Amino acid sequence: MANPFAVTLIRHLPTQGNREKKYIGWTDEPIITGMKTKKVAYKMKHVAGSDLMRCKQTAAQLFTGIPYIENASFRECSFGDWEQKTYNDLKENSQYRSWLDNPRQVAPPNGESMVEMENRVLQAFLETVANGENPIIITHGGPIRFLLTKFADTNKDFWEWEVPHGSVFTLYWTSKEAILEGKRCTSFSVEHLMENERM
Repeated sequence: MANPFAVTLIRHLPTQGNREKKYIGWTDEPIITGMKTKKVAYKMKHVAGSDLMRCKQTAAQLFTGIPYIENASFRECSFGDWEQKTYNDLKENSQYRSWLDNPRQVAPPNGESMVEMENRVLQAFLETVANGENPIIITHGGPIRFLLTKFADTNKDFWEWEVPHGSVFTLYWTSKEAILEGKRCTSFSVEHLMENERM
């Protein structure tokens, strides 16, 4: 039996822009202060994740004193000119409607398509797996939905995955090699670090 290998994906705690349902991609917002989370009990040498403040602050709150390895490739999709805008701000925009219909190919003005985001996240994910044991990655809703769509043992489309802030997805494979070969996990579990947070 090969050695089991786990990867833990954590979505950062919410920001004010998240609460207001704004597009917050590369905008560097802090998390809302005073967020209560459950205790986590992981043994690790370091935590990896997005270089944006909301992920670093989530790591500091959950994993006190553990080194954090920043990687800009784990960022959320860049929404370009649509950053900090809401659906209601954009719904009359024809390019926005085209993007809603085909976000994998259409990019926001001065932003990136979902395919561009997926490619950089996948590369960062595989590098993190290759260089560590049972890594913990703190990132954003888009990257986590993409990784679940690609690697989970449940077939769901990108938007079918519910990934609230503070959610923890732990995926299990029979070995590190299975991940690097692009195989789906054998099982996964979900935990919520916050109460009543569903976004």
